Amino acid sequence: MIKNVVPFKTPDTFARAGINWTRAAKTEHERAVREAFLTHQTSCGMSGLVTLLLLAVVSRRQGSVAEDLQGAADFAEIILAMQLRKHQDDTLAAAQSYVKTNGPLWS
Repeated sequence: MIKNVVPFKTPDTFARAGINWTRAAKTEHERAVREAFLTHQTSCGMSGLVTLLLLAVVSRRQGSVAEDLQGAADFAEIILAMQLRKHQDDTLAAAQSYVKTNGPLWS
């Protein structure tokens, strides 16, 4: 059986900054840096939102996800789902229009 696991781990830069996403912040400094990081990532469009989701997935695989990261990841999931749903709807409408006008793509 092939195990399909994303070969991704939390970057060493977090450890060097004293951040461990599997637990709550231990110091006020760590809390402030985490808050700034999460706030910035939520404002960076799809790339930032995907980063938060991946970070939460990796943290979960390491045992647990800190509450602040989980909140940001939940927000990211909601925003991405709304954006991707619109994309899916638009793509389906375009495909239906194409087939109606031109027939099947492949025959």
